[in-house]
Amino acid sequence: MDVPDTGRDRFICDGATVVALGGELDLATAEKAYEAIAAVAVRGCVVVDLSEVAFIDASGVNALINAMRVTTRERHHLALARPPRQLSRILDVLDLHSLLPTHADLASAVAAHAGSRAAAH
Repeated sequence: MDVPDTGRDRFICDGATVVALGGELDLATAEKAYEAIAAVAVRGCVVVDLSEVAFIDASGVNALINAMRVTTRERHHLALARPPRQLSRILDVLDLHSLLPTHADLASAVAAHAGSRAAAH
């Protein structure tokens, strides 16, 4: 099993590509969201902009976790920007913030990946 670079110090990161998701992230849309993130993750670090996500269920959370596995396997980082309150609460309850690091805004998420090594947030 691949171990995420939660300390943000093992994987080299020189910038990140933003994948913007919107609407509902549920059973009907989770696979497409996963595929969009995974396609970018094979090429580099990813910031997922969730500012336009109105709803997320377990399928959506699972898609994000599976996308994290892809980024880890590829030795890249994945971060979430502007997660909706509902997702933040899920991450709190399930203690997933270390696995899926979040940033309050897109600029800070991108900035965390601007150097040669990603900064922890």
